[in-house]
Amino acid sequence: MNTEPLPKQYDRAVAEKKWRDIWKKEKTFQFKNNDNTPLYIVDTPPPYVSADHLHAGHIMSYAQAEFIVRYKRMCGFNVFYPMGFDDNGLPTERFVEKKYKIDKSKITRSDFIKICLKETEIGAQTYKNLWDSLGISVDWTKTYSTIGPLATKISQWSLLDLYKKGALYRSEAPVLWCPSCKTAIAQADLEDVEDDSKINHIVCSSGSEQLTIATSRPELLPACVALYVNPNDKRYKHFIGKKAVVPLFDYEVPILSSEKVDIEFGTGLMMVCTWGDKEDLEKWQTDKLATRALIREDGRLNELGGKYQGLKIEEARAKIISDLQKNGFLIKQEDISHTLNVHERCGVPVEFILSKQWFIKIADFKDKWLEYGKKLNWYPKTRQQDYDLWVNSIKWDWCISRQRYYGVPFPVWYCKNCSEPIFASEEMLPVNPMEDKPPVSSCLKCGHKEIVPENDVMDTWATSSVTPLIIRELIADEKTKIKLFPATLRPNAFEIIRTWDFYTIVKSHYHFNNLPFRDVMISGHGLDEHGRKISKRLGNYIPSEKLLEEYGADAIRYWATGATLGQNLRFNIQEIKKGKKTTIKLWNVARLILMSLEDFKLTKVSEDLEFADCWIVQELNQSLKNVSMAFDNYSYAKAKDEIDQLFWSKFTDYYLEFIKYRLAASDNKSKKAARYTLTKIFLAILKMYAPIMPFITEELYNLIYKNSDGEKSIHLSDWPTEITIKKDKDISDFSQAITAIDEIRKYKSEKGMSLGFELEEYKLNTPIDKDKYGDFIKNATKVKILM
Repeated sequence: MNTEPLPKQYDRAVAEKKWRDIWKKEKTFQFKNNDNTPLYIVDTPPPYVSADHLHAGHIMSYAQAEFIVRYKRMCGFNVFYPMGFDDNGLPTERFVEKKYKIDKSKITRSDFIKICLKETEIGAQTYKNLWDSLGISVDWTKTYSTIGPLATKISQWSLLDLYKKGALYRSEAPVLWCPSCKTAIAQADLEDVEDDSKINHIVCSSGSEQLTIATSRPELLPACVALYVNPNDKRYKHFIGKKAVVPLFDYEVPILSSEKVDIEFGTGLMMVCTWGDKEDLEKWQTDKLATRALIREDGRLNELGGKYQGLKIEEARAKIISDLQKNGFLIKQEDISHTLNVHERCGVPVEFILSKQWFIKIADFKDKWLEYGKKLNWYPKTRQQDYDLWVNSIKWDWCISRQRYYGVPFPVWYCKNCSEPIFASEEMLPVNPMEDKPPVSSCLKCGHKEIVPENDVMDTWATSSVTPLIIRELIADEKTKIKLFPATLRPNAFEIIRTWDFYTIVKSHYHFNNLPFRDVMISGHGLDEHGRKISKRLGNYIPSEKLLEEYGADAIRYWATGATLGQNLRFNIQEIKKGKKTTIKLWNVARLILMSLEDFKLTKVSEDLEFADCWIVQELNQSLKNVSMAFDNYSYAKAKDEIDQLFWSKFTDYYLEFIKYRLAASDNKSKKAARYTLTKIFLAILKMYAPIMPFITEELYNLIYKNSDGEKSIHLSDWPTEITIKKDKDISDFSQAITAIDEIRKYKSEKGMSLGFELEEYKLNTPIDKDKYGDFIKNATKVKILM
């Protein structure tokens, strides 16, 4: 055991750099292949690399999962902790378009992709630098990129397998479409926003009679294909089977009946267009209504809009309302507030357009998806409700094709004559149909020789949903590879339960009829001090590099424990300062220990422990039990609170003060017992803090305990176990001795005395067994005579 005195100040910056370098050189966190120890496999969320400014929100979510990783490593698990970077798809494209002010219509596909690749390399390095600075113990020899050859190959294999099993199909159908991003999107890509609008009461005619419809979307009048009434509505029953004339556009549509029409809503008449919402889709499909596809891919009206052709949706709405009013068709308008579906990536309202896309079947299997959700271990359990709500809300199959440039290509070509899809063989993967030749020279269905490539790319979630398969392919050994699926832990924020978690479960079901992971650890968002989500748009954060420079990794990681599992966490500089204060306190305790040890060797002396020693051992054992249970349940916040309580309130506030006189005394037996207890308890405290504050604990472990504990790193050492002591001392009433000490401390404080001031005498009010604890209390409080 090292007994050299420590410097007075802890040089955090030097220590952190030193340990980062050593961990890298020693491959401390590298996965051990063919190890017989139990596996703990982490399917880490690959962050979007389309970010040039990282903040406390990024730190929070990844640090929280990493607390558990370090704990499991110390518990003896062979931790497989790879890292991916999500560098394909729409987020990256939009980032590049915005940063470089690019109009994609004026740049070639290949040139655009080159810029995207350049930016993703920069973004990945930005993240890696931050994770290294924070001490995130990723195995950096096991990384992947979602646009890289490995991820592309597995994503394409996934589609081949889905197609063979009948779960993947191509269809021309109304799809959710973002007019801004000019691509199809999935239901999970929607975000609800409250929107102030107007209900427009519009007159139309049926023969000699007039009908009034109420709609918030008059721009869809040229897409109207039917009016519906409730068959039980006496006002309109006689109109069923007749025709109505669409105002301004002067064409007839049938008047049909459906019991789903709400008699009380609006005027009781429902206008069905192709397509404004889910109800329009249902009526169109069920009753095989006519198709009047009005909206173009750019969000403007097509030729069906007549004189409004070429107008944007908002422009068409204003112009049509104005013309309805001029022609006497608009009776009145009412203000409303309603929920609007927007694309989560850009905030633009989505539309339905008729388009040929690829889909994965999900809508008809809700019971199956709910069953999988019940089999998972959710942390916290309440977050399973988010999953269930999403599954129950599914309306359509998952559209996975995107009309963008930067993404994983579909491994498919088409016959130009009959449109038959021609898939690549598995041996060809990864493949890019826009550059590579098809597997056949002519169509096997019609014999036509002209074959054209698919130009669409996959939804980014179609790639991210196979990360459990990607990470196992990072290992060459086949026996180990098999053991790496399913993963143990899937950590992610709550907003991607409906995407990453759900889609991964879907893929795993179709491919293996199995869950892709066992535990799901859900985190919240990082918030600013006013409770707003931390974001680049708001600029409401301190850049991560500045936080690290001023406070250090351990202090920021300490702050990240502040939110209970699954909850949002407000940025709190005081909590970061408390973390910094904890590192300083640990350093000062270590200095005291080293100054007090001299030539002491850590040997078993538990039979000579005194009352105070037995009490702190008992407190440690209980805290250790609680901390271990908290970490096992992914409750890092509870673990930190429990460690803090032991370290600050019991170990430093009491025990260190209790034994100072023994460390300086000539009684060798008592001194030895105090030294033994002090060093054993502090080692356990360091190990419990290690998953949260890896740098200070590593520094002190190597300075004090490396030789005696036998490991080169505290993070590879064993998680502490309970200290067994003889039960010959009854300390059930030791709390009374502490109460008595508190009484004397309070008296000194009120009299303006230091705690080290020696009292000649003191009359104790607290009832205490003086024969048992009298000498101890006098020595611990510096009182000569205790009355």
